[in-house]
Amino acid sequence: MNRSLLLSGVVFVLVCAVAVLSAERTPIVLKHSNSLVASEENGKRKEQLIGNVEITKDSLDVNCENADYYPDSGIVVFRNNVVFKTPHRVLFADEVIYNENTEEVHASSRVRVFQGDTLSAMSRTADYFDRLKTGYLYDDVKIREDNRRIEMTGQKGFGDNAAKYGWVTVHPVATEYDSTLKVLSKVYGDTIEYFGDDKRLRVRGHVKVDRDSLVATGTMLNYLTKDRFAVMTGLPEAVRGDDHVKGDTIRLYFAKAKENLDSVEVSGHAVATSPADSGVALPMNRMEGKHMTLYMTNSQISTVLVKGTATATYYVREKSEKRGMNVTSGDILRVFFEDRKIDRIHVEGGTQGDYTPQRLVSKPNS
Repeated sequence: MNRSLLLSGVVFVLVCAVAVLSAERTPIVLKHSNSLVASEENGKRKEQLIGNVEITKDSLDVNCENADYYPDSGIVVFRNNVVFKTPHRVLFADEVIYNENTEEVHASSRVRVFQGDTLSAMSRTADYFDRLKTGYLYDDVKIREDNRRIEMTGQKGFGDNAAKYGWVTVHPVATEYDSTLKVLSKVYGDTIEYFGDDKRLRVRGHVKVDRDSLVATGTMLNYLTKDRFAVMTGLPEAVRGDDHVKGDTIRLYFAKAKENLDSVEVSGHAVATSPADSGVALPMNRMEGKHMTLYMTNSQISTVLVKGTATATYYVREKSEKRGMNVTSGDILRVFFEDRKIDRIHVEGGTQGDYTPQRLVSKPNS
């Protein structure tokens, strides 16, 4: 049979199969297939398309190696090297089940969805709706936004491509990369959301942040990636080595140029502790107040500003010799560090100070 006549006949068969609904929706059109086999399966019509299949439906264009079309139900099963295109996004998979009546898509095996050059989603299986605008992803989920160099992974996800919004759950991890694709930070939680318009991550549940040897924990994190600024709440605590900081709210500021931690701001019952002697857990130097800001230089604390009923308790050391304990309080304390040790303290307002010689300092466990 002449090939053009065969294809014309195939188009006629497919158009007739959807004629009843054609007034309400655009019919599927077969643009190409090496061959077509018409049959019945469980009493329902089936069109088997084999080789270099291309099907269109208004702005939708689908290419694959083979496809099965069920006219009675409007189901098309695309198989092998499936490329499912819309004007704004494209899906790749090994198999796609498409319902022409509801515009629902079930994709399986090596699912990849791309929107432009920056937004992508990958998983083993996925259910998409409304021409790939929204969808749920399952198993080995990865959602990536290259403009902000953010990648979210987990076992279940959701993406609203039009809104540039997505979330992942079940062991989710958000990874941020620098301009050389070196890992800057990793964020863990129960659920991780990404808001593309705000360039913001929101993490809920058992939140943990790993960055620049800093580990921060809490129950809620909002991280504005564009502004290099993060807010941690829910019994937050930040730990760097043996240094601990906690309060009602912890804000982390990152330098935009070098992308390293620039300062830590703690508000509400702010407390910072560090060992008085290296390698020994006790005694602990302690600073506390209503508000505290720790300034970093070369990833080390250089200055601490404490405001509101500010108190510093620290142990005096001279050439590793124990000299005693100082307790200093005031409205504002400026604590300066040298080689990770308190070098001097500047006090403003309501100054009080107590010095206890070493012989009178109680043992940590006494």
